Amino acid sequence: MISYTTFTIASIALTLMPGPDILYVITESLTRGKWWGITIAMGLVTGLIFHTALVATGVGIFVQQTDWLYSAIKYAGVAYLCYLAYGAAREDSTLPQSTQVNEEHVPYHFGKLYRRGITMNVLNPKVTIFFLAFLPGFVDMNGSHPILQICSLGAIFMLQAIVIFIAVAYLADRLSTLLKLQRFWAVLYWIRIGVLLGIAVLLLL
Repeated sequence: MISYTTFTIASIALTLMPGPDILYVITESLTRGKWWGITIAMGLVTGLIFHTALVATGVGIFVQQTDWLYSAIKYAGVAYLCYLAYGAAREDSTLPQSTQVNEEHVPYHFGKLYRRGITMNVLNPKVTIFFLAFLPGFVDMNGSHPILQICSLGAIFMLQAIVIFIAVAYLADRLSTLLKLQRFWAVLYWIRIGVLLGIAVLLLL
């Protein structure tokens, strides 16, 4: 029998660990506001549907064992992250003149940010490998419908992830209103670029 409580606790612990996704949500929320972070988080979590489906159907094992396909997905993800880092580098690193800097300088666009989150997640084959290692360990192979079990576990992981990401985005946005120093925004400018490039490097390793 699946221990949903144990799985949920483990999922929350893993989501709270400092990793590329949560760091990106934090930096975007700090620099652009909570809705930027939340929208990107929604895209990141939506991308988990893709990885859950790969694990449930066994396609993930094929991707893992096919070197050229895994490499192609990985390098596509690296290229996309470098593109995002380039875009971040072109933005202004000076102190925002008001709390409405998001709307004044870079208009909020739900579809664009949502697609960005999905693309970042889908083009990360390590998420598939992680799900391959994590989800089956909680599946009752003696039970019925293992595929449905994997899908239910994936849904639970997505639910707790979006709750945590939203909470983190709100906290980061709250923090940004308290920090008015030019130096903070200059440092955050480089942190944002570094996070994107760091995720790209992690994909390569």
